[in-house]
Amino acid sequence: MVISMKSVAFAGRSLALFLCLLLLSPLGLRAQVVRVEVPQTVVQGASFQLSYTYSGSEDFERVTEPKVAGLQVLYGPARQQMSSFQSVNGRNSSTSSVSLTYTLMAERTGSITIPAATATIGGKRVNVHGATVRVLPPDKNAPAGRSQSGGATTTGSYFFRALPGATVVYEKQAFPIRYKLYATTEFDINSFEAPQYDGFLSEKQADDGRRQLQLEAYQGRNYRTVDILSEVLFPQRSGTLTIPSSKIGIRVPVPQASDDPFFGSAVLADRTVESTPVTIQVRPLPTEGQPKDFSGAVGSFRMRAELLTKTPKTNESVTIRLTLEGTGNLKQVISPTIAFPQDFEVYDPKETYEEKVSATEVYGKKIIEYFAIPRRTGSVTIPALTFSYFDPKLGRYETLRSQTFSLNVAQGPETASDDRGSLRQQEQLLRQLHDTEGVSAPKGLRWATSWSYLLLFPLIALLGFIAYLVIARQRGLRADSLGYKASRASSVATKRLRTAHKLLKAGKRDAFYEEALRALWGYLGDKLRLPVSELSRSSVSEILRTRGLDEETITRLTQVIDEVEFARYAPAKEGDMQALYDTAAEVIGAIDSHKL
Repeated sequence: MVISMKSVAFAGRSLALFLCLLLLSPLGLRAQVVRVEVPQTVVQGASFQLSYTYSGSEDFERVTEPKVAGLQVLYGPARQQMSSFQSVNGRNSSTSSVSLTYTLMAERTGSITIPAATATIGGKRVNVHGATVRVLPPDKNAPAGRSQSGGATTTGSYFFRALPGATVVYEKQAFPIRYKLYATTEFDINSFEAPQYDGFLSEKQADDGRRQLQLEAYQGRNYRTVDILSEVLFPQRSGTLTIPSSKIGIRVPVPQASDDPFFGSAVLADRTVESTPVTIQVRPLPTEGQPKDFSGAVGSFRMRAELLTKTPKTNESVTIRLTLEGTGNLKQVISPTIAFPQDFEVYDPKETYEEKVSATEVYGKKIIEYFAIPRRTGSVTIPALTFSYFDPKLGRYETLRSQTFSLNVAQGPETASDDRGSLRQQEQLLRQLHDTEGVSAPKGLRWATSWSYLLLFPLIALLGFIAYLVIARQRGLRADSLGYKASRASSVATKRLRTAHKLLKAGKRDAFYEEALRALWGYLGDKLRLPVSELSRSSVSEILRTRGLDEETITRLTQVIDEVEFARYAPAKEGDMQALYDTAAEVIGAIDSHKL
């Protein structure tokens, strides 16, 4: 047997690559099991914690001390170990984690980068990623020597702001707007009244329901802040437009007078804060120099066109892909059209759109794929595509132009459509037949000249007015996302209970209890206009009690939640499952009948 030198060299390279991957893979895997936890924002002079957490079976021995200018190590590392054991349906599982925590203090403001560290796990060194911390100055009114962490003070301060990405824009120009709540103490959100715009089209940004608190310095004071709503606005007319005020209801702690100088007391109180209306100056789009193909695009864009079909054939699809991207109102823009030759059968294009919204601009990317089927062989030229837009930064119109596409269509598979002609030709023939003079109406339609036919018009107008009222109500509910969810809480819970009943009949015990709990907590979250993550048995009972729900229904609600959660880990019969299902349905019905 003869072995070539190329084979030996290839085998040597493969072996070397395998050994490198074998040696590097443990380090890469271990680098991901050490998790770094540190606040994104801290206050100068206030202590905060930097934790390195390892979850695994080996011993987490130590980690290098974070040494960086501007950070002082006050204490650490403090070691904390946690273990948990779980047994479900005879299956046992256990997890353990070890945390090494440093207590630090920022000595200067600005952005401080904590460098990568080296951890020792099971006698082996592992690289751990670093982190970045933004340091805010302390409150101007803070007493000297007192630790600042943005926490509660003797008098809380709360306000609500509308933060547009721009205040001077052009017609149809897309700009983001955020509604942010500022607070110096802890708070709970009870309600939110969305703004009603006049002269703007609005597009609400996706919200996963998990709002993240951040520290932010504003006018010499540090606040807890959270974004309540993010939208993109499109002004529809020029002039001075006003973004109206919006209201949010919160529950905050109010300190009470006490003789104890060290330990005071506080009660919860409801407050409503309102944003200040914001004026937006909208400039008209100039008519001078406006291209004929301008379709309302305002922003700064790029265009790329490409022919995906390299060897076009008759009766086979030809695809041209057009990519438009940039900052502006790309989502609202009409896509360019392609002038395919007459002997091409054209289909509707396919569009996909991606969007990223920052604090000041809206970035979009639209991909349009055009499809057409050539019915004749030969050389054809597809003219260039053009896309015109108005650039607000340059103050003028711009036109993007693609290349032309030259196709040499070869003979493809024969189809029956070749004998009948293209669909476009058939359409033209039908239009000619339709326009032929002398065609009389069928005798069966002579009733259209009678009085009964004329009476249909008022009836149609009445039905249209009723439909308008229903649609207007639905739009109003959708504009208030929390109110919309509250109005649909009962129907959503009913669907989930139906799913739970099907799981009950199928004997899927664990899935039944999970769906029942999801129905209960989901209904309460939607009905009370609160995220599910902020709900607990005690908080729900207190809120329902303050809103006037009778004590018996509240007790039944807490009992059925406890029974469902307990039954998930205890043996139960089908009769018990049916009883829990009936009770859950009755409790939801009782709460829904009460006006909260």
